[in-house]
Amino acid sequence: MKNGGKTKSNKLYDKMNKKIKVLILTRSFPTKQNPVAAIWLLNQLEELKKYCEIKVVFPYAYVPKTRFLNPYHRFSSMPEKERVEGIEVYHPKYFMVPRIGFKLALLHWYLAIEIFLSYFPSKKVIDGIMENWNPDIVHIQGALSESLIGNMIKKRYKKPLLLTVVGEDITLYPKKFPSRLFVRLTLDNVNTIICQSRFMEMEIKGLGVKNKRFYVVPMGTKTKNFRQKSKNKARKKLSLPQNKKIILFVGHLVERKGVNYLIHAMSSIIKKEKNSRCYIIGTGYQEESLKKLAKDEGLGNYVEFLGQKTNEDVADYMNASDLLVLPSLNEGLPVVVYEALSCGTPVVATKVAGTPELVNNDVGFLVKPKNAEDLQEKILLALRKKWNTKKLLARAKEFSTEVTAKKVFLVYNVLLGKQN
Repeated sequence: MKNGGKTKSNKLYDKMNKKIKVLILTRSFPTKQNPVAAIWLLNQLEELKKYCEIKVVFPYAYVPKTRFLNPYHRFSSMPEKERVEGIEVYHPKYFMVPRIGFKLALLHWYLAIEIFLSYFPSKKVIDGIMENWNPDIVHIQGALSESLIGNMIKKRYKKPLLLTVVGEDITLYPKKFPSRLFVRLTLDNVNTIICQSRFMEMEIKGLGVKNKRFYVVPMGTKTKNFRQKSKNKARKKLSLPQNKKIILFVGHLVERKGVNYLIHAMSSIIKKEKNSRCYIIGTGYQEESLKKLAKDEGLGNYVEFLGQKTNEDVADYMNASDLLVLPSLNEGLPVVVYEALSCGTPVVATKVAGTPELVNNDVGFLVKPKNAEDLQEKILLALRKKWNTKKLLARAKEFSTEVTAKKVFLVYNVLLGKQN
């Protein structure tokens, strides 16, 4: 009887201390082919591994192995399954026409087709995971692309669905047909929604979504990767000038990032602060047109495009810079801002979406979107101001992955009824 009682007690103890099984559904995740994609998600999951068992499903378009006329050849070696930082990642393959020469006006139709074509291979993989692993929670990253598969999981497996919204899935796609149909399907199906900012929560409620539990939890930054270092040493390592005022932009070179306004602002800044330089990290469909704009503005010696960089390089550039500038027209809650603050670098950013919830007068300045004049004025003010590094670092600490992952784990427990 004693042995039987002890065994029963042990089983109860094991059950209470058993890690929560979480299945992540996403359309962006770091891989060997693209190690910086959605690195913020991997950073958070690495922290969550302390409390959870995690698997990731990241569908990937099939790419032929031929090199001839194939700019995506490097993605052809994507495995069906791999481990990324100890996390099991599945890649259901689907057929899709490449976006080469694709008109942005048709993007919403393209994405709709992609959602349908990726559904069936994703369903097959997820059915296997459900049968063999049986997760406790399904956590969807983004409201658009995983709408159909989320609907299937809800109906067939009755699993609690958690959604994290990240930006355009709420600020842009619900405004366009047919994207709005898929976004609404996701919003209606999920039990709980994590938003990057209060702004995002209000946007969702403005769509008429009711009877959902909301939490505001930023993605956070990995403080061991982004931390303050010597500015002089960082500049020496990167072969950057020691005697210049360095302005940095990090992000995709696409219209919504507003980089053209930064370039226009630089035309005025160099007249008043000739000692300034601007470095732009990132790639995107606007890269060539932005380079041409900088050349036409006579900024060849003042603006430099650096292309894509690793996380380690980005951290070095942030430490080497006097200021990070984010002139976006639309954002969720930009990770790059609290990465910069973690390096002790102040920020000038546009007053859009959730950014005002992060940037206050202790850590930077907010500017009007699409306003190069306001942007150049705030950049000059920021370059000439003596910032309190302790306040910059303290603000960043509030958004570390160590802090935000614990908040997400709390949401998991509430979703499973383990905590109120």
